[in-house]
Amino acid sequence: MTRGQLKRARAPEDKSQRRAAIVRAAAELLRRTPAGTCSVAELARRAGIAKGTVYLYFRSREEALLAVHETQSYELFEVMERALAAPRADARAVVREGVKYLRAHPEFYPLAGNCRGMLDTNVGTDAALAFRLGIAKRLAPIGELVERLYPGLRPGEGVALLMNSYALIIGLWQQADTPACLREAMRRPDMAVFRIDFERQLEQALLDLWEAAERRGAARKS
Repeated sequence: MTRGQLKRARAPEDKSQRRAAIVRAAAELLRRTPAGTCSVAELARRAGIAKGTVYLYFRSREEALLAVHETQSYELFEVMERALAAPRADARAVVREGVKYLRAHPEFYPLAGNCRGMLDTNVGTDAALAFRLGIAKRLAPIGELVERLYPGLRPGEGVALLMNSYALIIGLWQQADTPACLREAMRRPDMAVFRIDFERQLEQALLDLWEAAERRGAARKS
């Protein structure tokens, strides 16, 4: 047995690094094919490992993609957390920073849009539960920051605002993302209603949502 074989992902840090390499490879492939149609073999090649090694960490391609969505969600949470903790935090700054992150990670949208389908198909119960519990754990302290920003909100309404924001992001993206079969038809005058300036409308819609929460909290305090 060679030294390399002895070392092969035995230590916890080695396993963590190997898993992270697979997640990075999946994210890179998503930037090229946002629909997430890459195979486990492509994922393994990109990560520089054997195909069988991927299955030591993820039961399916969908579990690896779910891990990418989890990683990006945590990064987005960190962006929002910093914006909320800033000395002069306000809705506009939080929304602006969130949209800025999403602009730099356009693969977030199709991945998030496909998340429910992945949970319903090739994602095991343990992985799905760990994903949901991890998201819930990260949302709780950010929700508290939202409630600190808007003191009139009741406990739990900060998290509800964050979840509603997520739903708005995905719903608006699905409206703006034109199916391939309709791209030529989008030039027709009667299709104008579906031609969405996505980023501008997203920022305004999120701002409306957050400012409505601010007004609701202020009304309760008065």
